Amino acid sequence: MEQPLLSTSLGLGFDLPVSNNGYRWWYVDGFSECGSHGVTLIFFVGTVFSPFYAAARKKGDTDPREFVCVNAVFYEPKQKHWAMTERRARDLQTSRSMLKIGPSSMSFDGERLTVDLNERSAPFRRAIKGKVIVDIPAVTDRCYTLHSAGQHRWWPIAPTARVKVSLDAPSVQWEGAGYVDTNGGTVALEDTFTDWHWSRADMGPENCRIVYEAHARDGETCLMTLFGGPKTGMASEHSPPRRDLNAGPIWRVSRPARSHQGFNVEKTLEDTPFYTRSHLHDASGNSVMHESLDLDRFASPWVQRLLPFRMRKIFYGLANAGDSRVAVPFSKSLK
Repeated sequence: MEQPLLSTSLGLGFDLPVSNNGYRWWYVDGFSECGSHGVTLIFFVGTVFSPFYAAARKKGDTDPREFVCVNAVFYEPKQKHWAMTERRARDLQTSRSMLKIGPSSMSFDGERLTVDLNERSAPFRRAIKGKVIVDIPAVTDRCYTLHSAGQHRWWPIAPTARVKVSLDAPSVQWEGAGYVDTNGGTVALEDTFTDWHWSRADMGPENCRIVYEAHARDGETCLMTLFGGPKTGMASEHSPPRRDLNAGPIWRVSRPARSHQGFNVEKTLEDTPFYTRSHLHDASGNSVMHESLDLDRFASPWVQRLLPFRMRKIFYGLANAGDSRVAVPFSKSLK
């Protein structure tokens, strides 16, 4: 089954259906002007990194709306504030202009994406509360297929944008360059791919360079390099040569990268058993976000057993309310 286009509806596709066993996510990232602060936000319908969703899919067709999640990470010079909480369909609300998961939401008015966050960090459950506003003067109008079977698509909504972070808890405020995209698929990532790698280089206020490289289990490789922005569109370029980064410092996940002159690793932001996120600079000093995902590692039993230690899951139990029994949420994570 092919993944339908992600931009067929007005807005950002919040109201489009997600097929059983499939996924959809909306992604925001950005760095402050000084480069010492960063943010990544991902709203999932069908959480691709959920061990609970992976286990449910093995039993048969599974509704992705029962596995919705907000992943919010704020990077500060000496610490990071990290939350990932998975909820159920009763906590999901969608419309053409809004996506709400639990107490957090994304809304888009045609020029601005507003993210209202009310999350709890892992593992200590400290509040992450406030707003992230992304000014999007224009959006691109093309989706890209990541495999010839058509089961995975990617839409770089706003290759260049402006991000303003205003958190009350913790107290964090900054502005800088940002990016917004969305991915969707009808099957699990690990069913199609062994690994994939993505980078976004900030090339000024109106342009960026994106490199996407994904290796499929059937031997097919998706390799694309795009340059441009929402006003001019994204034009294909010849992909640079491989200049791999050192493996992740702790879990040793490979970090393939492509560049004509190489990169300097400013900071490894995430280093997990199956995934790395890194802040780089190219030879010209441009800021680069880089990600590597090892899906063989992700699918391995030992990694699946580790994931619940990091991810909060909201369950529902029954409580007395007068003469009736009502469902009440409670969180569970292995710490």
